Amino acid sequence: MATGYGVRALTQTDAEEIARWCYPAPYAIYNSAPVDASQELLAATAAYYADPLHRYFAVEDENGQFLGFGCFGPEAQVPGYDYTQTEALDIGLGMRPDQTGKGRGQTFLATILGHGLRLHTPAVWRATIAVFNDRSARTFLRAGFVQIATFRSQTTRPMDFGVYTRGASQ
Repeated sequence: MATGYGVRALTQTDAEEIARWCYPAPYAIYNSAPVDASQELLAATAAYYADPLHRYFAVEDENGQFLGFGCFGPEAQVPGYDYTQTEALDIGLGMRPDQTGKGRGQTFLATILGHGLRLHTPAVWRATIAVFNDRSARTFLRAGFVQIATFRSQTTRPMDFGVYTRGASQ
C-alpha cells in the first residue's frame, strides 16, 4: 500500500480529465458527463469542477500523479436526505476510474480527512454512499465510519444511499 498522498489545488487540466472519466457499470452513475457528451458539455462540466466556488481539490499519489479529487460541505451531499439532523462536515471524493479497486482507498480517504482537518474543525465527518457501492462502503467502514441512515435520492434517477459518520478525532 502507498505510504502517503498529497493534496493540491485542482487545475483546469484536472477538471477536464474528471469531466471525461468513464466508470464501468454499475459505477457509471459517477460519470460527470455522458460517454457521448458534446465538447460544450465537457467544457461546462470541467468549468464546474475548476470553479473555486465549489472548492474541489486534487489528490496526488506518491509519485505526484493526479489520482482523484475531494470536496467538503454541500458539494458532497445528495438531494433527499435531511443533512440538518446532525452537525457534521460532509466529505466527497472521486478516484480516477483506472485506479479504483487497487487497494488505494484507505490512503486516499486518509489524505482527504487529513486535508479536512487542516481546513476545518469538524466534530463529525459524514459521507453519503450509493447503497450498491460496496467498495466505497468497505473503505469508509474500515476507516471507522458507521452507517446511520439510508434514504432514496431526490434526483432524476432516484436510488438508495447510505449515510455514514465518524468522529473527526478518531
